[in-house]
Amino acid sequence: MRLLLRCDAGPSTGVGHAVRCAAVAEAAASSGHEVFWSGRLDGLGWLWAGLHDGGPPPGTVLPPADTAEDLAALARAHAADAVHVDHYLLGADLRDAVNRAGAVLSTVEDFATGRRPGDVVVDPNLGADTRPRPDDGSPVLLRGPGYAPLRTAVRRARQVRALRDAGGSRAPLPTGSPGGIGTAGATGVPVETGGAGGIGAPGTGGAGEPGTPGDTGGAGAAGPRVLVVMGGTDAAGLLPRVVAALAGAGAPADVEVVVPEGRAVDLPTGGPARFRAIPPVPDLPAAMAETDLVVSAAGTTVWELCCVGVPMALVQAADNQADGYRAVVAAGAAAGLGGAGDLADPGPAAAVLHTLLTVPAHRAGLAARARGVVDGEGARRIVDAIAVAAGGSGEHPLPGSALHARPATLDDAELLLAWRNDPETRRWSRSTAGIDLDTHRHWLARSLERDDRLLLVVSDACGPVGTVRWDRTEPGWEVSITVAPERRGSGLAAPLLRAGEQALRAVTGRGTPVTAVVHTGNAASARLFTRAGYTDDGTGPDADGFRTLHRTL
Repeated sequence: MRLLLRCDAGPSTGVGHAVRCAAVAEAAASSGHEVFWSGRLDGLGWLWAGLHDGGPPPGTVLPPADTAEDLAALARAHAADAVHVDHYLLGADLRDAVNRAGAVLSTVEDFATGRRPGDVVVDPNLGADTRPRPDDGSPVLLRGPGYAPLRTAVRRARQVRALRDAGGSRAPLPTGSPGGIGTAGATGVPVETGGAGGIGAPGTGGAGEPGTPGDTGGAGAAGPRVLVVMGGTDAAGLLPRVVAALAGAGAPADVEVVVPEGRAVDLPTGGPARFRAIPPVPDLPAAMAETDLVVSAAGTTVWELCCVGVPMALVQAADNQADGYRAVVAAGAAAGLGGAGDLADPGPAAAVLHTLLTVPAHRAGLAARARGVVDGEGARRIVDAIAVAAGGSGEHPLPGSALHARPATLDDAELLLAWRNDPETRRWSRSTAGIDLDTHRHWLARSLERDDRLLLVVSDACGPVGTVRWDRTEPGWEVSITVAPERRGSGLAAPLLRAGEQALRAVTGRGTPVTAVVHTGNAASARLFTRAGYTDDGTGPDADGFRTLHRTL
């Protein structure tokens, strides 16, 4: 499968969309699919470095497509089988344009935000699967945190955290220099890259708080380790208010504050908590796994924290986070600190944080409930669903390239007759009556002698898949396609059609006009040809209910 991802990242939009797409890209690439990106993706070196193979983003980066037609043009130019959109602002009219380009549309929404029709719709939020959703014709709905797209690094951190909570040894964190999580400084912020007691300092930490295995503080703070991360850009500018609330909690803590590039924050000194600023962390999940509490914006990071199983306190940083924030807090998987307005007075949030910092059992309960929310397999499930919608397999790369089309022979007579006389085949044919073997043999012999008909049998490693027949018309060729009854339901119709198109193109060359005649009641066939780029000629159905679709190969 050739998968085109569309997302943006930046100071105003944050990086959550890119992080989710990175997980999908990673899962797709690991399954043998080819990945393309379209979007504004500058300043994400830390994200690419944290993927399983490091380096640049997996796949080819293309210019951003900001309209439905531009997105469809990119899909068509790169022969994409599917387009996955994680973007709120591209409008609700994407599916028709993408389908006309021969691709299926997978689209991500967060409850009602970003909602649009798609061939696959993903809403990874807790409680999404229990809420009614308007029927907009989207056939595949992947709703709930089982479809939260998470990177390999998150699943790896989940294992590390499980060992830690079971009393195992701490794994050293990824470091940019000896003893530090990273070295790239943020504007206006002094950044520590190590030192006694820091989260990134291997071998430090106290004996742990009573009653909580592995819950240790820094050497200087003698309290729990805390990581503060307000998303990849802190678009809402919440870091100063969160830091004020932590300082107001009045409890010992060893706090590291992730400060994005271009942001500045004044850190308090002299209280029971010790604060340090650090730059964005390439392997943030690994850092989470080694902390006792994470204070986070209620965006994509929430699902990573749930999967890893880390106690968390959440801030609603944007309006579109409201539903997800409320659901996670109501489930007891996180403590809630409110939104930006609530933090204007740090007192209430400081009281919540005081309890979290001083009651290890409270943190442990949050972590246990969070871990049960997300299992980390969402990206693989999304890629499987997209592959199936695009006509492939959910367990292997799209089998279209593994199909082989050959000219039919007289030895195929009984096989072709069985397919032709199948009740479901006859139901949608112009001729619905069954025929006998002798009649069929005569028809087949004449067909094989004609130069205006190309009759193909298509197979894969498991055997015959179906047949494609091309009949010369003016000004092009009309297609008929039959999937073998025993192979139906396996996502083979689209690759069967592609194999037939490739065989015709090998004979006639590029630019050949082709048509498909589809009964108005045959919705599955209509979707197949629409997704393959066939368009209605505008004449409407004939007296028998058949309409004609056109494409140029």
